[in-house]
Amino acid sequence: MKYAIEMSKIIEGALKYDRAKVVNYTRLLIDKLQTEGEQRGAVRFKKILESAESHNLQPMGLDKTSALPVDNESRTMLADVIYPDDNHIEVILSQNNADKLASFLLNYRHAEKLYAAGIGLVNTLLMYGPPGCGKTKCAYFIAKQLNMPLVIARLDSLISSYLGTTAKNIRSLFEFVQKIPCVLFLDEFDAIAKARDDNNELGELKRVVNSLLQNIDLMSKDSIVIAATNHQHLLDSAVWRRFEYKLEIGLPDATAIKQMIQLFSHQHVAFDEKTLDEFVAAFTGLSGANIEVIMNKAIRFAVVHDLPLSKSQIYQELFVFKNVVPDEAMTNKQALVFKAKFLRGCDSKLFSLQTIANILDCSKTTIQKILSED
Repeated sequence: MKYAIEMSKIIEGALKYDRAKVVNYTRLLIDKLQTEGEQRGAVRFKKILESAESHNLQPMGLDKTSALPVDNESRTMLADVIYPDDNHIEVILSQNNADKLASFLLNYRHAEKLYAAGIGLVNTLLMYGPPGCGKTKCAYFIAKQLNMPLVIARLDSLISSYLGTTAKNIRSLFEFVQKIPCVLFLDEFDAIAKARDDNNELGELKRVVNSLLQNIDLMSKDSIVIAATNHQHLLDSAVWRRFEYKLEIGLPDATAIKQMIQLFSHQHVAFDEKTLDEFVAAFTGLSGANIEVIMNKAIRFAVVHDLPLSKSQIYQELFVFKNVVPDEAMTNKQALVFKAKFLRGCDSKLFSLQTIANILDCSKTTIQKILSED
């Protein structure tokens, strides 16, 4: 059945006397009807909505004036919201992870087909892996692709020192997102989902996990919950079972590194394939966030000094980031030695004597002498 998600939400809201849910999902249905070119249906629902609003049925859609849930003790907001028109994130992943993410999105986009076949859609995604590899960007990307607001839980407000308050905050947050079509993102998930058999944890945190599990179970299958952690080994085993899609996001592979370099530098310079291969050899082992920092510093230097972006400057920022030149290197010659040996060690075939000389702005003879002295 087409539009099954929206219709089921509207019916659910009506049966529970939840006016906000009825209005919000009717608005979403109108948007989808207009997008599909079904103007007659869109106009009809719009008139019904306008008539209801004239009788004090006020919509509570998630816009920039919406009241977000707050912690009752501190009055701080439990979440931040990124709206579709403010979401301009681009994410680069390995092909394997990109395919898995596409599968998750395809599952949601074909919800009507799944319902018609008597199969529920998958609405939970757990991402894990080292920091700086794109987990947060993936959450942004999913919300952007589905044209939905991204509700980002604020752990500093969600977690309270008052007994029982954290569990109440979790419930308030989940109740809020169930009324509004959106994507809920729980970053640093291990902070509220640690294993309950951890003897180092207090009973309060164990109760928090129970509350979290209950709220995930009560979430409508039409809503989306995304969680991310850098410490997956700390998660409770029951938490793992609540997430049907699991995505390990590791360090970028060669293809992803090339794409990142091209993404960050495309407005300034186009590097040839050989240069990109060299970057891959030198940047392997770095996270996407690390690569972005290095590239942005090189671009910033070029812009401030009115210079074209050069691969030499990118390598200079890489040397600084990786501390290639130790503090005891007092002279330029000593610094040159460390840099040349580092590049040669990345890949001796890619980093020929002439290539290293070009990067370090010196003669091939100088590089040959440096490396022969080792």
